[in-house]
Amino acid sequence: MYLIFVITFICFLMAFSSKCTKKITPLLFRDSPEVCALKTEIATLRTELSKISMREEYIRYVKCERTVVALETKLNEAKERDNVTRVMYEYGIQYGSMAVLGLVLICISFYYRYTPIIVFGNNFNFAPFGWFIKFPTDVHNSISVVFWIVVNNFVARTVASHVK
Repeated sequence: MYLIFVITFICFLMAFSSKCTKKITPLLFRDSPEVCALKTEIATLRTELSKISMREEYIRYVKCERTVVALETKLNEAKERDNVTRVMYEYGIQYGSMAVLGLVLICISFYYRYTPIIVFGNNFNFAPFGWFIKFPTDVHNSISVVFWIVVNNFVARTVASHVK
């Protein structure tokens, strides 16, 4: 009976792994110290730039503005480097977790392949599809582990596609 809940939980984890990873990654990977330093330096230069009068101290204003532009290009380059590593880890966590959970489902399906998940009474008749639903258990009016995994994967992915 516990297999119903375990398989359902694993299938929903697999379906929502991309959404979970997008929530976890910003918590794990913050801006690098270089990016933080550049941001604070640009902020201080911008406040200094706002205090300088362009008419009275034009040369000083232009020099300050050029340093801000140079620092912004350095900031963009540093952000690009950080984004590359962030994306690499994001996809690594997402697809790594999906691979591990998929292997767990494969192991469950091999280990419990002859064990029915649910056995219904004789008043139920799954007439045209009964052999497919019970395969490979050969227990009449039952649902096999393999069928339960397939159905749960379909339902979980459908639900995940409708959730933003």
